[in-house]
Amino acid sequence: MNEKTSEKQRWAFFRGCLIPIKLPHLEACARQVFPSLGIELVDFDFTCCPPTAVRDADEFKWLTIAAQNLALAERAGLDILTICNGCSQTLIEANHILTTNSDTLSKVNARLERVGLKYDGNVKVKHFLMVLHGMEERIKSSVKAPLRGFKVAAHPGCHILRPSEIIQFDDAERPVKLDQMISWLGASPVDYDLKALCCGQSFLPIDRRACYRVMADKLKQVKGADCLTTGCPMCFQQFDFNQKVMGLGFDVPVYTPVLFYPQLLGLAQGRSLEDVGWSFHKVKSEKLERFFSERE
Repeated sequence: MNEKTSEKQRWAFFRGCLIPIKLPHLEACARQVFPSLGIELVDFDFTCCPPTAVRDADEFKWLTIAAQNLALAERAGLDILTICNGCSQTLIEANHILTTNSDTLSKVNARLERVGLKYDGNVKVKHFLMVLHGMEERIKSSVKAPLRGFKVAAHPGCHILRPSEIIQFDDAERPVKLDQMISWLGASPVDYDLKALCCGQSFLPIDRRACYRVMADKLKQVKGADCLTTGCPMCFQQFDFNQKVMGLGFDVPVYTPVLFYPQLLGLAQGRSLEDVGWSFHKVKSEKLERFFSERE
């Protein structure tokens, strides 16, 4: 569907639930920077993706809800671009099941008939990092204010890495692609052993201490970084809001701010901290603010 070699790409824009409700500044930033790379975002009345909690309760309903979203994009002749790791995983996995099992697809389509939809399996789903990783030269040429001397630790997040045989984005144990994308902006990637580790957010409803322990272990390893960057809003919320909430009761020497990758890209393109929504962040950094104020 989407012509990847064309100068301009049109995508069905899947925002998910968390970003519009809690982190709208991340969506606003994505809407700023993506057009500069020739990405046109087309809005749809998508539902929730839905998340794995729905799958655990009823896999058929999970598949049907995902298929409804896929069918809406297919009817418009567009592939789906997401800005959420969890939404990507759900839609990619559901799409894989539907396109490899004709009997399941038929049963799901029988349910979709109730709302006048049918899915034929012709949609591709991509997380924005997957799309941007194929735009190295376009990203490099968009950089007007290289982030030289700025050290960034990558946190890809679990759902863009696993299950690796279906997601097929990066090495699930030794991910490198987000580090590459950091370097394209002129910044210095900070390597660390726990890069592929979960941020811990999924443990929060079950064991708050375990959630904070996992996050603290990662933060200890990246204490020399000026910030973390991620493409996952759930991970972003963990390292911003929840890092602040935990009060550093786990022997972590400093707060480490987090930037959504489109924010980092926007800053490298010459946008200000205000432009990319820095005022909405809970974890602040005088060092980071000084770096960007001194270049203005």
